Amino acid sequence: MKILILISCLISLPILSQTEKLQEEKELEVVNFNSIKKILIQDGLSEAAKKKEKQVQILKKEQAKVETGRFMYPTESEIWGFTTEYWLIKNAQILDWDFEKPDYGIDKSFRTLMQDLGFYQKKFKILLVNSPNIVRAALPGNEEIVLIISVPFIRMMDLSKLEISLMLFEDFLRLDLGYFKKSVATEKLTKIAGSNFQGTKPDISFVEELLKNYSSQINEKGYSFQQMFEVTKKMDAYLKSNPELWNAYFRLLGKMDRFLKTNIQFKDYIKLYPSPEMQVKWLSPDEKVL
Repeated sequence: MKILILISCLISLPILSQTEKLQEEKELEVVNFNSIKKILIQDGLSEAAKKKEKQVQILKKEQAKVETGRFMYPTESEIWGFTTEYWLIKNAQILDWDFEKPDYGIDKSFRTLMQDLGFYQKKFKILLVNSPNIVRAALPGNEEIVLIISVPFIRMMDLSKLEISLMLFEDFLRLDLGYFKKSVATEKLTKIAGSNFQGTKPDISFVEELLKNYSSQINEKGYSFQQMFEVTKKMDAYLKSNPELWNAYFRLLGKMDRFLKTNIQFKDYIKLYPSPEMQVKWLSPDEKVL
């Protein structure tokens, strides 16, 4: 009996083992690792394709920006800078700025004055011209200013570096108050600056208009008494905290007044920059009435 039971158990073991194996095979069929691997690969390719598509879209947008940028007019600041340089080149013969000259140390002197008055990061260029035709001017550049001063005027006036620097600072304030741009700018400049001309021919006629206005302002129109009054008061406000500088400026104006009244070579100066005599009066303290 025991033998029959033992035989029966031995016979049933392979059967149970075979049944368990078939169940595992069924589970492997449900969890098909080859199928999962294919799905993972497909998902990876899909994700890569999406990333690639995004990259293409970004590149297309950048390419469109570049293409549009090819048809953009310069900004207003860039236009002022270009026009100033162009005007200087066109008038090089009259101005005679390309000549050999010693280092007067004016750049250093003017920078020191600007810093003493609180202007630390203003960019400027000082252009010395060997001509009495244009005594002084301040022109707008691209994020800088161009200051012009006549060497014959400096010599005949026997100006010191400080006096020259004070003249240049006055010109800087005049430009900073916007008088030059207001007089020279055109409606076309305002309309065109920074705009796009894609699909049309670029209109560069505004440059010629600006050049004419430059010459007119510098050589003929100049500045009004009201504008000179405002500039003088600005100078007074900046210099009065430093008596040495204020007195130097006051003496400079008196010196210029006496010089211009006796020198016919510079007779047109006060038509453009009226008037040192009035500037002295504007700065003089009010007389007390007893």
